[in-house]
Order: sequence, then C-alpha cells, then structure tokens
Amino acid sequence: MQLYEIYENYQADLLRYAQSLCRQKEDAEDLVQQAYLKALQNIDSFKGAHPLQVKGWLLRTIKNQFVDNYRRQKRMGDFEEAPEPAFEAFIDDTLITADLLETLQVPLRTVVILRYLHDYNSMEIGEILGLNASTVRSRLSQALLQLRKTIQI
Repeated sequence: MQLYEIYENYQADLLRYAQSLCRQKEDAEDLVQQAYLKALQNIDSFKGAHPLQVKGWLLRTIKNQFVDNYRRQKRMGDFEEAPEPAFEAFIDDTLITADLLETLQVPLRTVVILRYLHDYNSMEIGEILGLNASTVRSRLSQALLQLRKTIQI
C-alpha cells in the first residue's frame, strides 16, 4: 500500500486525533499536514511496513509536533497563543466535559483519548507513543483515578 493510500484511508482518524489535542480545526489540519510531510521525507523507512505501523508513526508524529509547538510557544513567552488541549470523550457511557479532561496532564490525556476515543488497546497505544504496554496501563489507571477524584469533589 502506498503512503498516499494510507493517508487517504486514515486521514479522518488522524484529523480526529489532532483535533483532540488542539482547539482549532485549522491547527489540527496543520498538524496532520506536517506529519504527512515528515512521512514523505522519510518514505524509504516505510518500505515493507504494515499500514497500521505507518498510521501509528503518523499519530506519534502528530503528538510530537503538538508538544513541540506548545514548548516553542511557551519558550517565546506567548502564553495567550499557546494551544490548550480540548477533549470530549465517552467513558463508561458518560460524557466527560472538556474542562474535566483538561485537568489531566498531557501524557495522561493522550492515553485516555487513544483508549476511549480511538479504542486502541494498551499494546497499540504503547507502539504509538513509544512506551511499554505496562506504562500505558499505569498512566490509564492514574488518569481514571484522577478523573474519579475530580468528579467526586
């Protein structure tokens, strides 16, 4: 499968993930486009790769680009323009508001989104984020515990 076919097949997933990280649709589209451009620059490394491996690489690249952009803006002192993650997800059929998920740190938010919004298991999330599956399960447990505490307050 060619890179452009993988992009076309997973573009909606990539955009949805990028939008879960940033508030603006245009910013999300920029993140997806930047990830795809990086993939084109590294196209030789995808020879023989499974399409889901390429999708995972693109998801990880989107996350890394989001974090890099945030750090760059924070270093420049432009706090008003720094992206503030916004999230909406269903967990146990309960709508969790954007404000509630924003209370989580980015690493915890990311695993919650990938697990409950995108329905990845801990091994798949680990591959996407470059973590051990046990680390993913630990972060997921921490996130859910923090969310439960926040709801009870």
